[in-house]
Amino acid sequence: MATRPALDRGRIAGFCAYDFADSAFATTILAVLFNQYFAGQVAGGAQGVELFGLRLPGATVWAWLVALSMSIVVALGPFLGALADRRRGRIAALALFWLPGVVATFLLRTVDPGEWVSGGLLFLCAFVCYSAASIFYNSLLPEIAPAERRGRISGLAWGIGYVGGALLLVVNLVMLRRPDLLGAPAGAFDLRDCFASAGLWWFLFALPLFFAFTRPRAGAVALLPRATASFWADAVASIREVRATGRALLRQRNLRTFFLAYLLYNDGVQTIVSLASVFGAQELGMKPEQLILLFLAIQATAFIGSLVLGQIADRRGHRGMLLVCVVAFTLVSFWAAGIGIFGNALREYWILCSIAGLFLGGIQSGSRSWVTHWIPEGREAEYFGFFSIMTRVAAIFGPLVFGGLLLATGSMRASILAVALFFVAGGSLLLRVRSDAVAAERAALSRA
Repeated sequence: MATRPALDRGRIAGFCAYDFADSAFATTILAVLFNQYFAGQVAGGAQGVELFGLRLPGATVWAWLVALSMSIVVALGPFLGALADRRRGRIAALALFWLPGVVATFLLRTVDPGEWVSGGLLFLCAFVCYSAASIFYNSLLPEIAPAERRGRISGLAWGIGYVGGALLLVVNLVMLRRPDLLGAPAGAFDLRDCFASAGLWWFLFALPLFFAFTRPRAGAVALLPRATASFWADAVASIREVRATGRALLRQRNLRTFFLAYLLYNDGVQTIVSLASVFGAQELGMKPEQLILLFLAIQATAFIGSLVLGQIADRRGHRGMLLVCVVAFTLVSFWAAGIGIFGNALREYWILCSIAGLFLGGIQSGSRSWVTHWIPEGREAEYFGFFSIMTRVAAIFGPLVFGGLLLATGSMRASILAVALFFVAGGSLLLRVRSDAVAAERAALSRA
């Protein structure tokens, strides 16, 4: 069995660089600009589009498109992870989805208002590739640091990711407001050029990861494809492994409870992230430039939160830190539903989003680092495939519920109340997860 290094600084740097790179998609495409452009202009805004005789608001179309994209990743995730583990090809598998994702993201530049079908399919391709690549990226975490340092390393990478997303938003703001600073004439860039910049950013800053993880290293687990049985033989064997692993996971009560808790509270997180700028644009009338500035504030507080809460998770335990984050998001959701209760809705939204940012990095990076404590050595991609099910299923039901309630009530504020219920349910289950049972369940999974 391969021995993991105590610490590999070169690979840690490459690992963090990829978070810096793909955060461009998470911010410019998912959270700030493309989502509100698609919901507001491509899919018709409040007037919406007609589908099978039903008039759907643009925000509902966007929410359901995100849910459909996640459904595809849920179906493929565990199989892809098991196959990558068998062929020792996690880096190759990451590249297989990273490069098409970069191209599809760049091509979002071509989506015009009204092209909600073709534009939606192009986004679906980009989002599926982005999500699938994250499975193999996350599976690299146990290869670069020992268990007692993973909370800090995960938090560091997530924090650097927020810096990357924030810097691209600054570039996007300059493109829209002061193109002369980039040597371009006034009006040289429009909103859609920002989508292309996300693809370029994702491509360039991901390169250090591939350089770091493909260099030879004594005693390391191979990350590029190795000589093995035929692809189809490995594919069939991977399906069998996924079924066996699924049964083994269901027998571990503690891990099963954590996965269900994560599914619920992350449902709330994913819904908030994907619809926050849509809410700001349609409910509060914020312009793209205002949304960029708002998310720069969120990125700044999220960077601080991910570093601080990652260290707290390593020192005080993951469960307690995650519970604090879940409670904070519950309160934030109730406040968002009643935004304006203190007299100035726009100012309140700035404060609310900045507070949410403090806990955003912690709840995401802490969940990722804690799950590595359950994973048997050599099966990281497969188990992160299952973890991706919880992540992506979470991003299915939240937007589905939000979009359905918006369609039924016509009120985004009423729809947000459902998000708070996801946090309450997830937190209740998280209270039942026992930190002292993790090691025993990891040993049981190693024997499975």
